[in-house]
Amino acid sequence: MILSRRAFVAGCAASQLTVPAFAQKAPEPQRVPVELVEDTLALPSLVRLGHEHGDVIVVEYFDYNCPWCKRSAQDLPTLLKAEPDVSYALVNFAVLGAPSVEATRIALGFLQLQGPEKYLDLHLALFGLRGAVNGQRALAEAEKLGADPQKLVDLADAKKTTQWMKQAFQLGNSLGLIATPSFLVGTDSYVGGMTLAQKREAIAKARG
Repeated sequence: MILSRRAFVAGCAASQLTVPAFAQKAPEPQRVPVELVEDTLALPSLVRLGHEHGDVIVVEYFDYNCPWCKRSAQDLPTLLKAEPDVSYALVNFAVLGAPSVEATRIALGFLQLQGPEKYLDLHLALFGLRGAVNGQRALAEAEKLGADPQKLVDLADAKKTTQWMKQAFQLGNSLGLIATPSFLVGTDSYVGGMTLAQKREAIAKARG
């Protein structure tokens, strides 16, 4: 399966969905089956941040070439500090073309090589780049963070990495996530960009 924007948009068209513009207001929450939330939390490519056993779980599906995802990444350290009781997780969702697929392969290789505890550094570094983020640029940033380039490339090209990407793509489709970023907050999904304040409002809603 080629995880390209063309295939993604074609899939949306086949299901009579459209890709929305970037959100100016908070996207409307949609309740999702708890089984799909559990499947997301079981993804082997999931990167867990924040509280290990938080009172609310937030999952962000993102693409390294998505402008709203860049804004979300910039807010992430502040959110983690402001919401210490939240479990936050990242899912690589490469839907914006070949450069995103390449970057995601390197990112998932880095995750396997360096572990989740170091992943946030790469995540923020990639979103700190200007212009398109592809495999070569992602590899350069990963090397700066101490990753062995040959081992990283081998992992990036491994069948396991491809399978991880397919699993995330298929689950995102099952959840109806037709834009990046998209978020799961508790058992609600929010499709589209959210500000820091909007995320905190969604977390408060999930707490009831």
